[in-house]
Amino acid sequence: MAEWKELGNKAKNLTLAGLGKARDLGQSAKLNLDNVSEEENRKRIYVEIGKRFVSEHATAPEGYETFYRQLEEVEGRIEANKARLNQLKDEG
Repeated sequence: MAEWKELGNKAKNLTLAGLGKARDLGQSAKLNLDNVSEEENRKRIYVEIGKRFVSEHATAPEGYETFYRQLEEVEGRIEANKARLNQLKDEG
């Protein structure tokens, strides 16, 4: 009979350990999701900072010339795409 009791205790301990691991995994998943959300918030804030900086500094401050040039190139491609889209609408 003692063997059955030991086996029952082992099963109970394994179940409790499994529940603890499941709880830990759940908490880890939640924390990971929270971090993804916070990283998106951080990106949004950086974008707003960048927009404000560029609007307040029409010409590139020293050290920012490359970024301003890249921004102009991107904006040029966006405008070209918009023009092409309008052209396709007019043709259709």
